Amino acid sequence: MRRLMTLLMVLAVSFCVNDPADAAFLVKGQNVKVMPVGDSITLGKGGMVGGYRKILYEWLIANGYAITYVGKQNLPGNPKYPAACSDGSIPYHEGYGSIRTDMVLTGGTVERQTAPPLATSLEKFKPDVVLLMIGTNDILQSYQLDTLEERLGKIIDAIYAANPKTIVLVASIAPLGGWTHAAHETRAKAYNAAIPGIVAKEQALGHQIGFVDVHEAMSSKDALGPDMVHPSDMGYAKMAQAWYKALTGEEAPAIADPKNPLMLPPPILPSSSVTPAPAGSPVVH
Repeated sequence: MRRLMTLLMVLAVSFCVNDPADAAFLVKGQNVKVMPVGDSITLGKGGMVGGYRKILYEWLIANGYAITYVGKQNLPGNPKYPAACSDGSIPYHEGYGSIRTDMVLTGGTVERQTAPPLATSLEKFKPDVVLLMIGTNDILQSYQLDTLEERLGKIIDAIYAANPKTIVLVASIAPLGGWTHAAHETRAKAYNAAIPGIVAKEQALGHQIGFVDVHEAMSSKDALGPDMVHPSDMGYAKMAQAWYKALTGEEAPAIADPKNPLMLPPPILPSSSVTPAPAGSPVVH
């Protein structure tokens, strides 16, 4: 009986340690550098205000967490992707339209954007946390799909080769909808199913790494935009919820306005920039 109780206690402790709901990779009050890595969905194509990155930032800051996005991308000249968050922070990233896993590793030019090899970006920006979601374009382009999972593993290896202490969150890729993408979605599900095993192998090596099920978070019909590849505004907000929960171990904030799911709070102005009106001045409504 004593041996049985001891075994049950060990199993209980193991379960708690590995339960994703109990994981917390961010600590309130500690500013960390976060690098989102991926394709046009990381960039924010199809949605507004920088996709999931900006709403994730706003939620984290509002709840006592401190992050700084890093990367070479921010598209300041494109009005569809305005640069600043509500407090002036720029949601930099390493997201490139049409990029595949092999190009993340070696670099390349896609959609008038030039992606450096990931090792170069890691050395330059030295992120504490990497949010990795990649593989959609490999599937859409039917590019060497027999080694897709292997390439994802190599990307993770490159991150830890740059810094073994990096926190890495690896996401399943978003759904591919519509009858035209039925075969692509089948392959995407197989790819997504392999990711937790890849993550588990890294955990066994002592790395700080977690799996984020973005595909499940975007399972509702309103999560995809008209092309059935890129998320809608609601899809980006649901994606932000998945990242938030994985990073903090807490339930993500609710989406307050379904008609405007990426609605951001009003800008936070430094107190020094606010000039009080002179006494007796009329109030303009």
